[in-house]
Amino acid sequence: MKWRQFSTGALIAGILPAILLLTAGTAGASPAPDPRNDPFYRQPTSFAGHTPGQILKSRPVEVGLAGVPLPFTAYQIQYVSTDTSGVRQAAVATLLKPLTASGSPKLVSYQPAIDSLSSRCDPSYQLRSGTSLEVPQIAVLLNQGWTVAVPDFLGPDHQWGVGHVEGHSTLDGIRAAESFAPAKLEGRKTPVALTGYSGGARGTEIAYELAPAYAPELNIVGAAAGGLGVDMEKISRNANGGLFSGVVFAGLFGLDRAYPSMKMDTILTDKGKELRRTLSGMCVFEYTAAYAFKRVQSYTVGGIDPLTVPAVRTALAENKPGAFGTPKAPGYFYNASADELVIPADVDKLAARYCAKGVVVQSVTQPGDHVSMLATGYPGAVGWIADRFADKPAPSTC
Repeated sequence: MKWRQFSTGALIAGILPAILLLTAGTAGASPAPDPRNDPFYRQPTSFAGHTPGQILKSRPVEVGLAGVPLPFTAYQIQYVSTDTSGVRQAAVATLLKPLTASGSPKLVSYQPAIDSLSSRCDPSYQLRSGTSLEVPQIAVLLNQGWTVAVPDFLGPDHQWGVGHVEGHSTLDGIRAAESFAPAKLEGRKTPVALTGYSGGARGTEIAYELAPAYAPELNIVGAAAGGLGVDMEKISRNANGGLFSGVVFAGLFGLDRAYPSMKMDTILTDKGKELRRTLSGMCVFEYTAAYAFKRVQSYTVGGIDPLTVPAVRTALAENKPGAFGTPKAPGYFYNASADELVIPADVDKLAARYCAKGVVVQSVTQPGDHVSMLATGYPGAVGWIADRFADKPAPSTC
């Protein structure tokens, strides 16, 4: 498939403010301790007697934006979750309460685009350090009167692209929020919506698929995912050597953390191994800028393309949306017509597969590109969620 032309204006509009915000947040805020040096994030020595979603510890925190504290009551919760093999591990979510709420409580699980291999890029840390770029989207939900859970859904090992970790961490974060007394939710009765954009759409969509089997007790009323990448192999081929080359590198390294069968050590040159170490400390805007227009083959032995290696292709196929089950709740997908990273037609095909299984799904494509759609497509997603909370019939493009 031909690479779509990238909008330079979108790059300036999306990445430059991010760099300014990161600089302002670092300069203006009293720094929160890095998760690697924060005892709150340490894994328990044993999970004996613990079940997924069970709270291990909690603490009140202050959240902010660019050094300015925000007036929302917030907590961090460490809870039990499971990895791809079902092994228990501890994950962390941030729970934010609205200033005012009316009627019965509602919960939204908001998955930001973490897209990283480093704990310094997790929302629990960035919300405290004032560097989270998706605070405006989270604030919109809080201003609706909804409680918001924001999970570090890549898990403690930051296995980006590994679906079971992303989905389990999200669903177990909802379980933890519902049992957390200060949240004042109504346990399993609480209506829950899922939402996220781009990398956050993965955690959203895969949790949406896994919920009927993994967390059937949750009262999920719908999931709204924007800018969702469906065929990760195809996206990686398109992105390799383009503006989003860094995403290809980071995605492969994230999968490698859960799939030793990929044997990336045998594929990478010394230069490639150094790249992996460097990327392991970078957030998405940093490595996107640093590695734009680089090719994966420049860092592999003999210039081999990892996407031709059977074990790599298998890992990508096993972790694509659509491979985890059939959701029960309504779904809403929104995409940009000129998206330069993901492929809207593949989202429509995924929606059609759901439709064929009786799921009520609406898939819409709107003018814009991948960066701008985070903002321009979001009001429609929020309105769709509000209608689900109001028990209105879900629209369908089936």
